[in-house]
Amino acid sequence: MVTARADLLIVDARPWSDGAPLPDADAVAVGAGRVLAVGRAAELAPLAGPATRRLDARGATVTPALADAHIHLVAWARSRAELALFDCASRAQALARVAAHLAAHPGTEPVVGRGWDGNLWSEPPGRAALDAVTGTRPVLLHSKDFHTLWVNSAALARAGISRATPDPKGGRLERDAANEPTGIIREHAVRRFASLAAAPAPEVDRVLLRDAIAALHAQGITAVHDFEGVEEHRLLRAMTLGEGAGLRVLMHVPHAALDHALGVGLASGTGDDRFRVGALKLFADGTLGSQTAAMLEPYEGSLERGMELIAPAELARLVARAAAGGLAVAIHAIGDRAVRSALDAIAAAPALGTLALPPRIEHVQLLDPADRPRFAALGVVASMQPSHATSDMDIAVRHWGARAERSYPWRSLLAAHARLVFGSDAPVEPPESATGLCSAVTRQRADGTPAQGFAPAERIDLDQALTAYTESAARVSGCWPRLGRIAPGAVADLAVWDTDLHRLAPLALTTARVAATVMEGAVVFERGAALGEAAGLAAAHGGGR
Repeated sequence: MVTARADLLIVDARPWSDGAPLPDADAVAVGAGRVLAVGRAAELAPLAGPATRRLDARGATVTPALADAHIHLVAWARSRAELALFDCASRAQALARVAAHLAAHPGTEPVVGRGWDGNLWSEPPGRAALDAVTGTRPVLLHSKDFHTLWVNSAALARAGISRATPDPKGGRLERDAANEPTGIIREHAVRRFASLAAAPAPEVDRVLLRDAIAALHAQGITAVHDFEGVEEHRLLRAMTLGEGAGLRVLMHVPHAALDHALGVGLASGTGDDRFRVGALKLFADGTLGSQTAAMLEPYEGSLERGMELIAPAELARLVARAAAGGLAVAIHAIGDRAVRSALDAIAAAPALGTLALPPRIEHVQLLDPADRPRFAALGVVASMQPSHATSDMDIAVRHWGARAERSYPWRSLLAAHARLVFGSDAPVEPPESATGLCSAVTRQRADGTPAQGFAPAERIDLDQALTAYTESAARVSGCWPRLGRIAPGAVADLAVWDTDLHRLAPLALTTARVAATVMEGAVVFERGAALGEAAGLAAAHGGGR
């Protein structure tokens, strides 16, 4: 009998899978794109041959490759080449950044920027301030949460917006005391400006995407759950299937494409492990950053309760219609009122329980305690983003007051037996694996603040956080047990870290890096000299970059 030969043997490793470090194992053998065996290096040695590549993990953790379970991949790829305002601490700093960009990129075409957050600025954003540095060139600046747009007068004019323009359903044009548009555009009103910012040519998008995918590999990520439109669907499908881009995509369906999807019988779970149809994406509310998240009680110091972007009755109708046509749902719901509406809509559509993929609620940043057990009871996945908690803690306290102590309720949901998956929401937050793990475990920023963690009762442990990025993400995309674990027969998608994660102090998790990423047995990323070639192996056998 011929024994299978390993193409890759990882030694001096600390393999982790199925929620815990694997006992009595320090090596992983990979062949023909699959995990051949996990165990002691001496036991696996017979699987190696002259052509086997050996990687010395130097005592570091090896996990299944990670999935980013909530990302806008094409938008993130494009944003990496656009005017970035993420680190602007004041309006003046943002305006200076815009002015410098315009000086360096002269022309008349609209300029798009991303990432400003005016919640902690002493001066509010508005068109008059933007006009002073932009003149007659249209400028559109997306907020960090992508639910508010800051535009100048030229952009308002180009979009045909005036004082007589009514607010669209589910959106708002902010106005001053004279009823003139201020240049701050909320929620669905942003759509009026979509035609002003032309998408890059397909060949440019493909270059940007290849660079973005390489950056994901550097984070140990080989799979994403993407939330974008029809054009992005075509682009990602072509790249994933036709160009071997080194990424697995669960592609969700936008609300605007519902009729078409149902008309052609597009069902959740259709596809394979490279490209699979996900759920119908619906927006129940806005965001905390824009104060449009729908709340059961008003925001602190206000009578406002946010915005329901889809009324509860309409949400229930859409969910039932999608379920009847074979589509699961992924409902954006940040405020506790929106989460309740989403759960109500799911509860009213029992057909969801028969579909290939489970229903999901995206973000769940504030949850009423009475609704915690409903996730498990209804089979609803909580899709959440750890970095949101540490990034938004100040405005959560400002706008939610004492309610912030039960925000981003990871531990409460797990205790109530809900399935939890993690992502980044890039480009809202960068898709940094170590940052996400550290945020989940500590609920502290990288500088150690706050000392006890933000709402520390909702911290989870490292094994729970890793599970949310690996096993649970594979389960909710219909790829378990082929993906998301390290076991004989599983697809060899692996992340080799540069340290033993379980030996790090919790806050030190932010310093961990992925040393190598393996996808279907091929090394698709290596970080310099972070890994060693095991003794006796020629470097010519290497397969990575």
